[in-house]
Amino acid sequence: MVKIVHSKEMEDYLNNLASEIESHYNIPDLKGSVAQIKWARDIRIRFFNQAYDKDLTLVSLGPLQEKTSAAWWINNKDLTLEQIIEKSLQH
Repeated sequence: MVKIVHSKEMEDYLNNLASEIESHYNIPDLKGSVAQIKWARDIRIRFFNQAYDKDLTLVSLGPLQEKTSAAWWINNKDLTLEQIIEKSLQH
């Protein structure tokens, strides 16, 4: 079994990368507990990275940008990109 150890430098790098992505997509801050926000931010960044890789426009991602509840991202973490976009359109 391989154990992955996150160093402080790696954590700082990933936080900076997440901040760049959030800035690029103009994504608002998440709301929730500190632990929820940290987990949800990782989930949200993963989805926005997938969207970037697929050249999705900001218009199609608009509803995702409005999702600021950390719990919403955590509850939907197992969806595909297409499913989470569709779910974000539901009110």
